[in-house]
Amino acid sequence: MATIVLKGVPAGLHRRLELRARASGRSVSGEVIACLESVVGTEPPRRTAEEVRQLIEEARAVREELAAKGVSITDEEITAWKRQGRP
Repeated sequence: MATIVLKGVPAGLHRRLELRARASGRSVSGEVIACLESVVGTEPPRRTAEEVRQLIEEARAVREELAAKGVSITDEEITAWKRQGRP
């Protein structure tokens, strides 16, 4: 597990974290982790190799259906769509 050190935490924020931690039966560190998880989310579940293979099969089937209808999607277009919204 990684360690994060926070410096310059405003006194009022620290006090609110202490109050929330006490109310929830956690340490301040545990409360900070709970707050971060509620905002950032928890780690998504990892997919099995079989699940990944199934997703790839489904994607290929959709691509073939589109091709049969005369719709062509290039790898470059797919890559551009995946990158949209990423820094």
